[in-house]
This record gives sequence, C-alpha cells and structure tokens, in this order.
Amino acid sequence: MDKGIYTAVASINSQRMQEHNAVHELANVSTAGFKKAYQMALQTYRVDGDGFKTRYLAGNTESGVVDLTPGSRIATGVATDIYLNDGTVLGVQNNEGVPVFTRRGDIRVNQGGELALVSGQLVLDNGGAPIVPPADQLLSISDEGVVYASDPTQEAAEPQEVARLMLRDASNVELEKMQDGFFKVRGQPAGDFEGGGEPVSVSSGQLEASAAKAMDIMVGMINGVRSFEMKMKLVKELGDLGDTNNTLMRLV
Repeated sequence: MDKGIYTAVASINSQRMQEHNAVHELANVSTAGFKKAYQMALQTYRVDGDGFKTRYLAGNTESGVVDLTPGSRIATGVATDIYLNDGTVLGVQNNEGVPVFTRRGDIRVNQGGELALVSGQLVLDNGGAPIVPPADQLLSISDEGVVYASDPTQEAAEPQEVARLMLRDASNVELEKMQDGFFKVRGQPAGDFEGGGEPVSVSSGQLEASAAKAMDIMVGMINGVRSFEMKMKLVKELGDLGDTNNTLMRLV
C-alpha cells in the first residue's frame, strides 16, 4: 500500500508548483503585455537509480517557452503607447544593463529625459543604446517603430526622426521568461538576437492586455483544490487499508 501513498504524496507536493504559478498569473491580470511562460503538465514517471525502484514519482514538466499569442487591444490614445503586432517584441535594458525583451508598450519620458517603460526599464534603439529625445517635444511612434519628435510651438512643424525602436521578430524563436519577467532566447544568455523573417510592426495609441484571465485562473485553482482533497482522501484510505492488513498479519 505504501507504493500508492508514495505516489499520491509526491503528486500533492508537485501540485504546489502549479498553485504558485496560478498565484503569479493572478497577480499579473492587470499587467500590460504579460505573457504566460510557465505552463506545467503533471507527469508520473518511474523512479530510477538508488532507492525504491518500484515507486512512481509525480513531477511537473514545464515548457518554459513564452506564449506570444496576441492579447486583446486596449485603446489609450497616448501617442507613445504601442501594441506589438504578431510576434514582435521590444528591446529594453534590464537592471544589469543587458538588452532583454518584452511585450509591454507603455513608453514614457523618464526624469532623466530618456524613453523608458512605466516599470522603469530604458527603451533601446535598434543599435542597443538608450533613446534620448529632444526636450519639450511632442513624441509619436510610427507603425514601423520609428520615434518622431515635433516642436509644439510651431503649427506646421515637420516631425523629425529621433530613433528606431529595437524591434525583433520572435515568431520563429523560442523565448523564455527570466525571473524579472523579461524575455531572452531560450538556452542563451540575455542579449540581442537576430529576428525571424516576418516583418515587425506596432500600433500606436494602444496597449496589449495581459494574457492571464482571472476567471480561467480561478477555475483552475478550484479544480486544484478538488484534486488536492481527492488525493488526501486517497492517502487516508490507503493508510487505513495498510493498518487493516497489518492487523490481519498479526492474527495469522
């Protein structure tokens, strides 16, 4: 009977990882451009090596690949907000000064006069350098990711190109999410990468909603609680059955 108990308890411990993932997604329901990357599947396999070779262990296998399925569009009307179309990702600078990628598009001018996300990371140009637009200018971003600046004091001012955003096509590239929530090429250190063959583009005045849906997460958590209760009941029943067997053995 201990074989069944071993497998059930291992499955309960493994399920905790899925619960942690669900809580993480629930906390990012309102985060613009949030993408799922920790989809997990519960898989049971036979234990090899030293120990109980007749035991089975339930473990989580995670893909780790960022799901770039486009989310819904949120119209903001802000000229520097961008929705990254199809498999396009935006290059920003992380806390270590290394280029990483994201689907966030809430771009603003920070206190240092540089373009940055609302979360604070600097937005990079196509060459990997921070973008510093002219002060006191009206900024706009074209569908190709070109940042333009125009003088608000001139009625017929011609917009001047400031920089081109670091946009890469990741439609045929496997990206994985790092602990800070940003993306890098799977199996490689953080940094720039050569995009695929699909064209990159953005839509200004819009943001991408989070891929995490509160209703789906709550349903999954409820199913997880039910699964946990069933496993605990199974452990108890197997334990009781084992005690009964031990009693019968003593009577023989």
